[in-house]
Amino acid sequence: MEFKSYKDDAWYDVRIETERNGDSGGNGRRLRVKFTGFADEHDEVVDGKDLKSFKEVDFLRCRFRPMSVQLQDTECSQVHKGMSVCAAHSAYPDDRRFYDAVVDGVVRNEHRFENGEEQCTCSFILSWKHGPYYGSLSEQALENICRVQPPLAVDKLDPLLASFLNSARKTVQATGFFDSGARSQRLKQETKLTRSTSSHLKGDDVDIGGVPHMIIIDNLEKGISPLTIMEFIHHHLSFPCQAFVSPSRVLESYARGAILLHSKRNFDKLSAFLENPDHIIISSRGRPWLMTEKTPVHDTHMALIETFRLTSRNVQQTRRTGTCNELKIVISGTKEYSTAKQLKDLFERLANHICKLHQRLVVEEGRILQLPAEV
Repeated sequence: MEFKSYKDDAWYDVRIETERNGDSGGNGRRLRVKFTGFADEHDEVVDGKDLKSFKEVDFLRCRFRPMSVQLQDTECSQVHKGMSVCAAHSAYPDDRRFYDAVVDGVVRNEHRFENGEEQCTCSFILSWKHGPYYGSLSEQALENICRVQPPLAVDKLDPLLASFLNSARKTVQATGFFDSGARSQRLKQETKLTRSTSSHLKGDDVDIGGVPHMIIIDNLEKGISPLTIMEFIHHHLSFPCQAFVSPSRVLESYARGAILLHSKRNFDKLSAFLENPDHIIISSRGRPWLMTEKTPVHDTHMALIETFRLTSRNVQQTRRTGTCNELKIVISGTKEYSTAKQLKDLFERLANHICKLHQRLVVEEGRILQLPAEV
């Protein structure tokens, strides 16, 4: 199987071992990830007692997947724009690291034959989904591209991994974080940046001494679950976040949501992802996202966050299955993108109009309040 390293965010072929950590209480096990072709000093270790919630257990599971398959020259025609792949990128001649990417374009060339074997000479333009080249484009040959395999069902996971994850879930359940009161308390702790989860597991999710950052998303599909948004962002950007969805009014055809991040670096990555003109995020019905506000969170925003959290609770409890399929990315140059762009521009005009109405309201309120009282 493959594992996405905490150290450089790249995918590696690995095997795993479990070991006792000497802690007799809780989940006293560690998961040791051993990288194929690397010495033991490069092992990465996850301590079971550092997994504090079901979400953290799920995020760990998402770092494992079946080994990607090298594309063959005869499979060139199967690679198309918008396809998700895992590809090698070399910063130095002897340094090949694999990251996920989306095919942004294909330059078809006539294949050549050497010793009776077909050789692909096409070029593939890739948009990197994570890692040090995130958001940039580069040209790659087919020999550097692998097909990503579908995630394994729970009963198909490596037995050691399945056992470790199951043990971690039992520990989380025993701590009570799954219960509504504890969950509410934990959300408050996260909002105040007082979480004590392992920095190794969280990676760069928390900026020590920093402040949280918030992004407001308009034109969401009515009824969308906050968990759908969190899973979508983790799938494409590989970091956790909090999401809230506010119920919409009866006459509104859309919903509004907020995404909360505890890392400036992740905030910048998500902002770039949402503002990238080469793609648009849409719902399964074709409704495009529009980012209308992004800002550091200060004390003045806490009331807004609490409102989002409380009003989105009922929405979150109505989560449907297959949530990752409720959102998708459409790539520039496709018919879906053209339609989404028109809808996005239309909603942006509406948002700008509403903003001007609010500005006018403030002016008119001030004028009325300054009028002398009638005798």
